[in-house]
Amino acid sequence: MLTRDLLTYRVRQGVLRPAYVKRDDEALLAFAQELLAEVEASRGVMLDDVEESFGLKAGAFTRPKVARGLVKLLMDRLCFDEPSPGVSEARWERLKAAAGVLRTLPPDSTVEAYEARLAQVLPAPLPDVREALYADLPGHRRLVGWDGEPLTAQALVDRYNLALAQGPLLTARRLTLRALAPELLRVRKVLRWLKFCRLVAEVRHVGEDWSLEVEGPGAMLAMQKKYGLQLASFLSVVPVLGRWELTATVETARKQATLSLSDKDPLVSPLPAALGHVPAEVASLAEGFQDEAWELDLTPLPRHMGASGLCVPDLTFRHRESRREVALELFHAWHAGPLARRLAELRSRPDFGLLLGVDRALAKEAAERETLEAHPQVVLFNGFPSVKKLRERLSKLGAEASGR
Repeated sequence: MLTRDLLTYRVRQGVLRPAYVKRDDEALLAFAQELLAEVEASRGVMLDDVEESFGLKAGAFTRPKVARGLVKLLMDRLCFDEPSPGVSEARWERLKAAAGVLRTLPPDSTVEAYEARLAQVLPAPLPDVREALYADLPGHRRLVGWDGEPLTAQALVDRYNLALAQGPLLTARRLTLRALAPELLRVRKVLRWLKFCRLVAEVRHVGEDWSLEVEGPGAMLAMQKKYGLQLASFLSVVPVLGRWELTATVETARKQATLSLSDKDPLVSPLPAALGHVPAEVASLAEGFQDEAWELDLTPLPRHMGASGLCVPDLTFRHRESRREVALELFHAWHAGPLARRLAELRSRPDFGLLLGVDRALAKEAAERETLEAHPQVVLFNGFPSVKKLRERLSKLGAEASGR
């Protein structure tokens, strides 16, 4: 992500448009390639020195703000080593040894004499001790390489354009996405990434088009920053839809504005190979969910809700014998509004094939907690629902449905 001081955009008549760079800008691609070459040449170099080198290159580029943005995104993708355990304790011992040697020397001793005596009591050569003395400080961590796959110059420029569009979403409260006649496979991939980002959307399928209304955290201001990061992460997959339009109300330095994006913008998704990713907690649940009666499907389809809406479950349980399906939709701490609507929909149009996993942060009041705990289709959780509770609810849900 880019910090606010590195974002560039224009606001005209209340519409915010990022100031993209051209994807085929030869000077910018050459600069990006120069940065990548510097990464390879800087392996084993301390973080402070790497940042200084990149800073000098960015300052010398004809568009220093754009250059600093590329450097920020590049640094986010680099991996630096972690200090060995016991560095602070070793530093204290070395400093005590140095002080002890200093007290034994006469006042007129030279620096050379001091260093010679000190080298005799240290467990390693003096240059090595000096280098390792502050190895636990962030700036002394050494560059190991890439955190993940290495970037190309084109990928770095594309990530810059995407980051310009992601930045304003950090202050968004609602996002509206319309996919124009997309392939169903692309829709399923986008919806899966939506759930990976722990977002809940009101989904509509009208003709060949799909629309998603992703609501923000409402009055939970403490969740705004985290939620904004989730929205920004979701944007990274939107370009795979092909033809699409997106709007969001965002906060600028002066007032609110409407962020307007579409497939006409130079936005490229960096995630085509990662769309099959399964979140760690879901993978852990799948590994631990060994049940004779039910099997687990990690790629559920959208489910009809209410009169014309759709919900996007996080996963589906399928009865091995009857093939009956029960979907699970998760509601995290910032989903108070969507949860209230979903509960209202279940009251007006019962759906015994849907379980709601609800974060306990949404049930702080005693009355709310009692209501949710008594609901046969609700599973309260901290972090992620447990296998035991899911089995219990599946059993109860099956018994109630068969008795109706």
